Amino acid sequence: MTTLKPRLMTADEFLEMAQVPGKRFELIRGVLTEKKVPTGNPHAITVLRTGGLLFQYTEAADYGDAMSGEPGYRLESNPDTVLCPDVAWFAPGRIPPGTTGFPNLTPDLCIEVASPTNNRSDRLLSDKAQTWLNFGARVVWVLYPATTTVEIYRPGMSPTVLTEDDILDGGALLPGFSVPVWQLFRRQR
Repeated sequence: MTTLKPRLMTADEFLEMAQVPGKRFELIRGVLTEKKVPTGNPHAITVLRTGGLLFQYTEAADYGDAMSGEPGYRLESNPDTVLCPDVAWFAPGRIPPGTTGFPNLTPDLCIEVASPTNNRSDRLLSDKAQTWLNFGARVVWVLYPATTTVEIYRPGMSPTVLTEDDILDGGALLPGFSVPVWQLFRRQR
């Protein structure tokens, strides 16, 4: 009996793939992988608030580049892996002018926001955070709207958990960036 391996997709094929209404995907070692959808509120609000705060910082400080809308980044080839963070940030000068498609870059900061079906006991987001770090991200923030908490992942360190009473500080990566954690999730306390 002969077993056929499924055909692996390339990042270029993934980029050219027609949109599938109501579905989102990532490419993991050549295999098209569906992400959980739709995320709804409060995921969407948290992504917008966090991305907006990071964008404001980037513009005001003229420091780095912030991206949102699940931009895709090619992390490995043959087979290809393309992951899509909710929000990404790059240090100044890391994105070559004219970059299009899925660049062969890992964001310096990756931000993942838990959907309503994710919780902190679920390993999915902590595993994804570790994947980002393994491919060169300097910091990963995982935001949990249901508990208004943030997990901060750094290479070689245990995650740090911040609650809504804490201040999220950008440290050396984002000098001068700080925000009360609760502001990532809502307008008023």
